Amino acid sequence: VRSPVSQVQSPVSQVQSQNTAAVPPSSDLGPRTSDFRLGTWDLGLLTLALVGYWLPWLTHPAAALRLNGFELAEWVTFLPGVRDGSLPLSRLSYLTPLACLALLLGVAANRRKLPPAVRGGLGLLALLCAGAVFPSYPYLLTAYKDSEFQLQFFVACATLLGLGLTFVLKAIWLDVLQIGLAVFGAACGGWALLRLRPVASELLNASWPIGPGWFVMLAGFAALA
Repeated sequence: VRSPVSQVQSPVSQVQSQNTAAVPPSSDLGPRTSDFRLGTWDLGLLTLALVGYWLPWLTHPAAALRLNGFELAEWVTFLPGVRDGSLPLSRLSYLTPLACLALLLGVAANRRKLPPAVRGGLGLLALLCAGAVFPSYPYLLTAYKDSEFQLQFFVACATLLGLGLTFVLKAIWLDVLQIGLAVFGAACGGWALLRLRPVASELLNASWPIGPGWFVMLAGFAALA
């Protein structure tokens, strides 16, 4: 026989039981912290890096030459040092930052915090950037076996595969990928221009000023990291 005292719950125990029932599981406490990783601020930084890539990296008023990263990828192939192998530069030296930007756009497109329309637009832009890494037509048709375009072709294919991978990665790994891509893109773009500029200035017998695009792109990459 239970005593009347044992059947009476204290007010404190009743409150504790009510609080325990009211607290949802940890998975239901709200969006994960990493879902907020790419908010408006990070999206603006990614836009900054992308715009910087397409703005001029080198500007030469006297020769009316203003070349952005994409244009430098082709222009550099005409340099004698690149042709004879003494200058360690290639198309990929300037297309690698674009590949990193394509993957960063893919990472952004898979952030659940962003509206679906924004995510769709980012995904489309990522595909366009990845497509720009491929060799141009008609070289694209035989690029897989052409020694001049083979490496570029496979890097572009790897970029497309990477975009698909962003759809299955967890949010925490998207954070890691974002940091790695931002650091790698900045390192490649920074080294490529600093290595090219003295050669380009010597070619034109005049100092070739660095354009705003290079600085803007590096700033965007650095802040994303």
